[in-house]
Amino acid sequence: MVEAITRPTQIEISQQALKNNVAVVKKTAGADKIFLAVKSNAYGLGLIPTSKAAVAGGVYGLAVAIIDEALALRHERLTAPILILGISPAEYAELMAVQHIMATVVSLDWLKEAATYLSGEQRLHVSLGVDTGMGRIGFRDRAALAEAIAYVQAHHDLFDYVGLATHFSESDSANTAYFEMQLARWHNLTDGLPEPEYYHVANSGAAMYHADEVPHEVIRVGTVLYGVEPSRGELADGHDLQPVMALRSEVNFVKQLPAGEGISYSHKYTTTGDEWIGTVPIGYGDGWLRKLTGFNVIVDGQYAPIVGQIAMDQMMIRLPRAYPVGTKVTLIGRDGDLENTLEDVAQHAGLAPWEIMTGMQDRLHRVLVD
Repeated sequence: MVEAITRPTQIEISQQALKNNVAVVKKTAGADKIFLAVKSNAYGLGLIPTSKAAVAGGVYGLAVAIIDEALALRHERLTAPILILGISPAEYAELMAVQHIMATVVSLDWLKEAATYLSGEQRLHVSLGVDTGMGRIGFRDRAALAEAIAYVQAHHDLFDYVGLATHFSESDSANTAYFEMQLARWHNLTDGLPEPEYYHVANSGAAMYHADEVPHEVIRVGTVLYGVEPSRGELADGHDLQPVMALRSEVNFVKQLPAGEGISYSHKYTTTGDEWIGTVPIGYGDGWLRKLTGFNVIVDGQYAPIVGQIAMDQMMIRLPRAYPVGTKVTLIGRDGDLENTLEDVAQHAGLAPWEIMTGMQDRLHRVLVD
């Protein structure tokens, strides 16, 4: 998709906030190394700029979902360790080995197939995934896991056993029963087996609330480093985290309308008196959902509600008074004494903050700030 660099609408990525959050998470979790999940375009913030800012801010490694994301990082000459979280086709084993990309492996069959593609010029770094209750991917049998580790170690000319991991499905809730069940399974499946360099278990919730219960020297986090409190206020208030993302635009057309004028498709909003209406160049084609009609953006330190249906590329807001074209509009972020957080947007839309983030489309221009 074309990136709209000529339009005043853009996502701001705060390098200072990211650096702050790295320090907060390391201190809270007692972690030495952090792998930041930058999959899905860095949760919508922008894969390349966010990854560069993260590494500069103290992140040790980067975690992606697919090979293509890893290759994009290597193309930008990012040399940090890269872990692919999903299953990669075995036919790309040599490519991953040459590019020093760590593969998540969840079956012995995959290893045997990958071995047929590996030349031995570079060893493939593998992290074995264990399914303790997420029900997604991973070994569920200790004997099968042990056999896979033994196979990797026996073929040291082709593979390097560097990681062992699981993923908690519920580590950010006051109800810890399922988390405790998964942790018990983890110990049953892995205790006594050879330990690799990266023994990574803690996701954002486990890192922030269960660091004393899980291995935490190497953690694998996402939302918390972007400044989103994982439990959404249930277990902590996140006061020491700083939002990494802001979304801003400008008013590009202003008009005064009399009472009785319809706004946008189906004229679901009708003016009730003389109203100043501003047009803002952002819409659901950018990921600013139609569900956000009625949400208050911030103009000149004051709230201004979105009126009428949000269109694909534009939306209208009711201004508190006449403003000139070019007046700044803050959709997510702080302006004066007011702030719209990702949580505010998510609650209005009935979604989770990370759903709002990952919904931000490629057309939005991303810029690093501070």
